[in-house]
Amino acid sequence: MDNPISIRKTVEGQDRLIIPGDPERESEKARMISGIPLNPKVAQDLKELGTKFNIEF
Repeated sequence: MDNPISIRKTVEGQDRLIIPGDPERESEKARMISGIPLNPKVAQDLKELGTKFNIEF
């Protein structure tokens, strides 16, 4: 039996069909490779806490 989602056509001007969960899966994949982006202030605070408690950041 065909997957009903895979046989749907995209809207003109769009290169693919996005279904619920696609953006989250793409974000997870990117973050597994590149890490989770941190606000510079948060990163600085974590570095300072690491120094205070002798934990490498």
